[in-house]
Amino acid sequence: MVGSTFPLAAMSTDVEIEVYPKRPITLVVGFPPGDGADIIARHLAMYMSNDLGQRVIVENRPGAGGNIAAASVARAKADGYTIFVAARPIALHKTLYREVDYDFSRDFTPVGIIVSVPYVLVMGKHVAATTLQEAFAQATRNPGAMTCGSGGIGTTSHLLCEELREKAGLPWVHVPYAGNAAALLDVAGGRVDFAVVSVPAALPFIKADTVRTMAVLGRDKVSVIPSVPGLDKFGIRNIHDQSWCAVVAPTGTPTHAIARLNRSINAALSNAEVRKKIVGLGYVLPSGRNTAEALEVFIDEDTEKWTDILRERQVGQTVP
Repeated sequence: MVGSTFPLAAMSTDVEIEVYPKRPITLVVGFPPGDGADIIARHLAMYMSNDLGQRVIVENRPGAGGNIAAASVARAKADGYTIFVAARPIALHKTLYREVDYDFSRDFTPVGIIVSVPYVLVMGKHVAATTLQEAFAQATRNPGAMTCGSGGIGTTSHLLCEELREKAGLPWVHVPYAGNAAALLDVAGGRVDFAVVSVPAALPFIKADTVRTMAVLGRDKVSVIPSVPGLDKFGIRNIHDQSWCAVVAPTGTPTHAIARLNRSINAALSNAEVRKKIVGLGYVLPSGRNTAEALEVFIDEDTEKWTDILRERQVGQTVP
């Protein structure tokens, strides 16, 4: 269970509650600039800064699927001035990594979900095929000759790439990258054939027409790329998932700071201009009550589900 501290956090005086925040807040992202989590963090930070009356500064600390950043935030002072954009791989760290010096369930407390993140399969223009069926047939005829890039070992894009390989019978080789943006650059540059990447990261490449957009990996079409079909159209069923981005804070962060940050996130997501911008970037807005308590339940359930998937596929303990 995520480190819930709602009833146990240190009580704060009315004066402390009134003045929070009284200085800039650092919003740490565990992925490089241009990745899906980074894109949404920068838009959220801008509107949260206006609402909170203090700057929210995005700081990128990429590496190890976000775990380097997570470990640094876990060690930060729990005062509400260092917070973290968590994504699914962070909650799965125990399964994926041999050694990490933090425990997500113990060291973090939830603040609020930001978005869900849909995924898309893209193909390089160097591939001598015009349709997905042709490309898959080509891959099948030449085992090991074609490649599929992802945002890194254990990321949602990696798991979806492997699931697609299995269900479609594709003997391609997985190529992990340090983030979706790096994978997309190699697809566009002809160095890797396919990539399963987040829609927000892929959208600039799609608009620039430097990659071929083949299929959405979800039940529903994505509003910013409405003409792109789901994999179901190609007879590949039940590969449906979206990742998520949420704000968490070090366990022990005062309840008034958690509550204020949650209100700021919800205020930003309720703004019509913000909602239009976020959807336009390729994200899916959260539905239902966006509370810290609801996020805790969601992360617990999602972590259990994906831990089982990782173990079934024997993905894990990959980084020394």
